[in-house]
Amino acid sequence: MEWYQPISKEIFEKKYMIHGEQTPEELFRKVAQEIALAEKESSSESEELFYEALVSGKFIPAGRILANARPESPMKNYNNCFTIDVEDSMEGVFDSLKEDALISKMGGGVGFDISKLRPKKSPLSGGGEASGPVSFLRIFDQSAKTIMTGGQRRSAHIALLDISHPDIEEFIHAKQGEHNKELTQFNISVKISDAFIQAVENDQQWNLVFNGEIYKTVNARYLYELLAKNAFTHNEPGIFNSDTIERYNNGYWAFKLDRVNPCGEIVMPSYSLCCLGALNLARFVTDPFTEKASFDFEDFSKYVALGVRFLDNVLERTDYPLERIEHVSKKWRRIGLGFTGLGDALAMLRIPYGSASSIEYATKIAKRLRDESYSASSDLTKSRGSFPGFDAEKYLNANFVKELPPHIREKIAKQGMRNIQLNTVAPTGTISLSVGQNCSSGIEPIFSLHYNRKIRSGNGEEAESQTVSDYAWLLYTEMFGKDSKIPDYFVTSSSIDAYASIDLQAAVQKYIDHSISKTLNLPHDTKFEDYKNLFLYAYRKGLKGFTTFNPEGSMKGILESDDRAQKEKVHRRFAPKRPKDLPCIVHRITQAESIYVIIAGFLNGSLYEVFCIDDNNDNINIIDGTKGIVRKQSGGSYDLLCETDNQMLLFNDFTNKYDSPDSSLARFISMALRHGTPLQFVINQLTRDTSFIDFERVLARILKNYLKDGEEVITGFQECPECKDNLVYRDGCVVCPSCGWSSCL
Repeated sequence: MEWYQPISKEIFEKKYMIHGEQTPEELFRKVAQEIALAEKESSSESEELFYEALVSGKFIPAGRILANARPESPMKNYNNCFTIDVEDSMEGVFDSLKEDALISKMGGGVGFDISKLRPKKSPLSGGGEASGPVSFLRIFDQSAKTIMTGGQRRSAHIALLDISHPDIEEFIHAKQGEHNKELTQFNISVKISDAFIQAVENDQQWNLVFNGEIYKTVNARYLYELLAKNAFTHNEPGIFNSDTIERYNNGYWAFKLDRVNPCGEIVMPSYSLCCLGALNLARFVTDPFTEKASFDFEDFSKYVALGVRFLDNVLERTDYPLERIEHVSKKWRRIGLGFTGLGDALAMLRIPYGSASSIEYATKIAKRLRDESYSASSDLTKSRGSFPGFDAEKYLNANFVKELPPHIREKIAKQGMRNIQLNTVAPTGTISLSVGQNCSSGIEPIFSLHYNRKIRSGNGEEAESQTVSDYAWLLYTEMFGKDSKIPDYFVTSSSIDAYASIDLQAAVQKYIDHSISKTLNLPHDTKFEDYKNLFLYAYRKGLKGFTTFNPEGSMKGILESDDRAQKEKVHRRFAPKRPKDLPCIVHRITQAESIYVIIAGFLNGSLYEVFCIDDNNDNINIIDGTKGIVRKQSGGSYDLLCETDNQMLLFNDFTNKYDSPDSSLARFISMALRHGTPLQFVINQLTRDTSFIDFERVLARILKNYLKDGEEVITGFQECPECKDNLVYRDGCVVCPSCGWSSCL
């Protein structure tokens, strides 16, 4: 196997060649042999077919298969993720915690719904009050941090909570990226219903309910904007469109698809698993980048059928962490065959990602994947039988199955089906980087032609950054030279219109019976008002889930583009223009036999500037708390006008006539305030000095008067640059309470 860049080889060897293999070919041979053993009578023939598919790079099994599937492997878990249930009792929670730990020990990710857990402060049968679902998530999170597989890999998790749960507001705020570093082993998503979206669109009230009892009623739009705001600022939660998902449940008569795996590509009931593999679309493009470029649909169809057969075998050869998972998996035989490399394939076909042509082509590929998968699964029944839960009449009445071509429905009616649901599009991050030679991941566009990627070193959380090039771009430069002009069909994630990206995903989703794992990378400088409309647009287009990544949010990604336009910038803030007159309050304080007169000036109700006056000779003896005006004159001089005892007093050029030794510090503080430095930060700096002098103590005491309940209307740069609302200070960060814009010092 030829490696195009060192990082692909390095990742493959570190992640998958862990059983003494010396070459990738040796690894592929062992994987093919192990999975073919499910076919006792034709294992040798199947082994050769599987080996050829693996070594060609056209079919790539999921990571757990590549890492563990060996005849001699001590770790026989070949599935990436599982789902469990969490019941509303202490015993139920800790039974689930044990199940979670057993799955994590085997290297699997875990997904569950916590909507059954009673709200915070609900009465308990034995007395006391419930601590709420979010508190239990912290226990699961700590467990996931503790249990590692192979000393390197921690288990990924996802938790869902229904939009009508009384603790939904706390859940939405639970993860705030680098701001609170909470639930770091979890993704979180909110289960959205059709009724909620209707309430949002009609500006109706929304009841937060548990066990039929209404705990609280809120405005639906408020809740929607709260969700959108946290997702925009902190990249979570995602959304799980539960009614859309349920409409396309092939097993609707037996269970609900009410949970999902951590990456969101498989929607399934509790105690199910992800049995995954992907076809690398880039490997099916012939004559790439030329006018003769085409996609080999016949070859693709052959490997789709082989992929279905391979993954069905995996269900027989794998070990299961729980008996309940084995029972559910073998009864319904759910698999997830998908694709990766769509972004690269489109570029190789000279089609810009997000264009009308790209949507048409991606749709054509997805439809072929669906039709060939269902046809192949039905054909497997001739030698293996249908999945045990199969009911032909009910199955053929499922909404998704109704949309299959007539000849495939006829085949299913006659032969049955081996697998209840078959297709997905997973993120395929590591396998795309390694076996795929850094092809674009899953359904995603090309992230960047060159970018930096954080790679775990194997020493705990330690990671290093390496420069990586996209596979299609490497191929292009190999054909036309490194100095070639970038063609317009090389479209990267930062330049794709968000709505076009959703349109493409929606077009593919129509032919995918599970879900699609896709993170919409927002363009830099995306405005919140534009962003929040994307949630509704994704719902209306029929997406089953929706997740975004804001590069200017509080959570950093593992991929960092090195495109010049995307390099991190130092944001300069310009002070709002000072009007001629500003209202002020005069503070007069005696400290250690010294008199300090400090004048606080305000712009639009926010602290904007401070002055310090030397008044030890009682030249301007003004009562503490007197209100007045600071008037700026030409040449930079300032006058103070105060009304006292029904008499207007004027102190001309007071900053020069009554100059204080401490006035320089006051000027620097004014400069900081005008340019948006949070007041709490200024106070912290004044009080942290070990040589805390009297003036600093007095000034800090006065400034604290203008903090409001732990928050502060931001001084100087008090208007949010996005929505123009007043900014507040929270936990060391400047935050807009309306749209979620934030900036940390």
